[in-house]
Amino acid sequence: MKKISEVMFRKKTKVRQSFSGGYKQYRSPLVFGSRRKKPKKEIALPKIQIGWKYVLYLIILVAVIYFVFFSKKLAINEVIVEGNKTVTVEKLSSYIKRGSNILFFNSNSTRKKILTENPQIKDVEILRGIPDTVKIVVLEHENKLIWQSSGTNYLVSTQGKVTKKVEDGETFNYPVLVDAKNVPVTISKNIVSPNFVAFTTNVFDKFFDATNIKPTTFVVPETTFDLYLNTEAGFYVKLNTMRSSGKQLENLKKVLVEKRQDIHEYVDLRIDGWAYYK
Repeated sequence: MKKISEVMFRKKTKVRQSFSGGYKQYRSPLVFGSRRKKPKKEIALPKIQIGWKYVLYLIILVAVIYFVFFSKKLAINEVIVEGNKTVTVEKLSSYIKRGSNILFFNSNSTRKKILTENPQIKDVEILRGIPDTVKIVVLEHENKLIWQSSGTNYLVSTQGKVTKKVEDGETFNYPVLVDAKNVPVTISKNIVSPNFVAFTTNVFDKFFDATNIKPTTFVVPETTFDLYLNTEAGFYVKLNTMRSSGKQLENLKKVLVEKRQDIHEYVDLRIDGWAYYK
């Protein structure tokens, strides 16, 4: 019994060995010979969540951009002009382009252009009236004289600056000075000094009260140091612009009181303390 069991045991062992050897011999090279690939790890992307408040912000931003850049609510529709005397409203309004965006039109360049092209304007301010109105506030030079050269009249300011040419049909209640030398005139340039302007206007304003004679026109004979004033009485008065106008008018009054019947052509007051008449 013992031998049989050993034989049987051995056979079983042999069978196991054959199975073991057969396993190694007949395994599939595709299945068992290659390494198993590890599965790739999937990376989960973070989910982007857009809140309603961000959508609302975006809508508001788009609305603001449209209103500022494209809406006609901010288009210039009205131009108001104030303070002008010699420059017309139509001319000043033409510097502002209607329909342009009130926030983006260049007020500085417009101001410079107005001052350059209109020498009678001393200063100008441009104001924006949101949403569609622009106001132009003008400060003009204070004109005091009309300077006549070669038959053409020009306005002259208190500073002696030629501000504009007087056009046909325009009338101004200023003293008229005729330049006997017909010196060429350049607009926006000074033709006389401020002192000369002050002297002339002072004489013109006070002449009637001092003499009871109405003055007509001034004449500049050679230089602005001398000034002749024509009168309705038929004679003219020679004045020295470097001396006091009030003192010369006082001397003229005395001469007229004493020698009025002898004066037929002129009275010369240019030398201090003396009065010559003809």
